[in-house]
Amino acid sequence: MKRIIAFIKPNMLDDVVFALHDIEGFPGASISEVQGIGSGSRDHLKHADRTPFHGFPKSVRMEIVCATAQTEEIVETIREKAHTGLPDDGKIYVSSVDDAVRVRTGERGDDAV
Repeated sequence: MKRIIAFIKPNMLDDVVFALHDIEGFPGASISEVQGIGSGSRDHLKHADRTPFHGFPKSVRMEIVCATAQTEEIVETIREKAHTGLPDDGKIYVSSVDDAVRVRTGERGDDAV
C-alpha cells in the first residue's frame, strides 16, 4: 500500500476530484485546507520594513491511501489535473504504508482500503 499526499491550489480541486472518481476502484481521499510556505513563496516573506506578514498562501492537502498498483495512475491524474504551469502548482509525496485496519469489519491491508 502507498500513501499519497498532494498539495494543490484550491481552484484546481474540483478538476482533480472529478478525475480521481473516474479511476476504477479509487479508494477515496481526505481533503483539508492548509496554509504554508515553500521554496516558491520566498518573495512573499521579504519585507523591507520587517512588518509581520500573515498572508501565507492557501493550499489544499489531499491524503490518499491506495493499493500499490493504483499509485502511478492516481499520482499522474493529480499531476495532470492540478497543473497550471504557474509557480506554487503544488507537490505530491508518495510513501509506503505498512498496514491498514478497517475499524468496522477488522479487515486488514488492501482489503481495508
